[in-house]
Amino acid sequence: MNKYSELIKQLDLSEHETFWQGAADLKEIALLEKLISIKLPPSLVSFLRECGGGGVIDSEISGIEDNNANLTHGGTILGDTLDCRGEFQLPEHLVVIFYKENEICWCLDSNTQEEEYKLVNYNLFKKQVDEVISDSFFSFFCEYVEIRTS
Repeated sequence: MNKYSELIKQLDLSEHETFWQGAADLKEIALLEKLISIKLPPSLVSFLRECGGGGVIDSEISGIEDNNANLTHGGTILGDTLDCRGEFQLPEHLVVIFYKENEICWCLDSNTQEEEYKLVNYNLFKKQVDEVISDSFFSFFCEYVEIRTS
């Protein structure tokens, strides 16, 4: 069992209703990287391969739905990233992984020399990054699970 399987199982066994988008294969992940012009960090790739995206209903993490990186509706990395780029001048080096009601936009910042990217808050009103949330996607997901299962 990989590191995400156990965390996902914890969420599924919690009092919260969960939804998962379905595992994504490497071909679709590579297509997503091409479509958003960002190489995804290993921790996010592992997450996408395990469950595609999702999580607790109304707090889902953006992903690749039904193993189709071309989908552009809300809840997909492509759709959320393109929407924020168009509506809120999201810089090209940010990839959206959590987007809620035109208020919350959390992104991985690829503007680094590190293999893993920091998770940052992109302030949609100020149109700028205003804080670091986590050192990596995996650290973020561990906290996401802990908050919802404790």
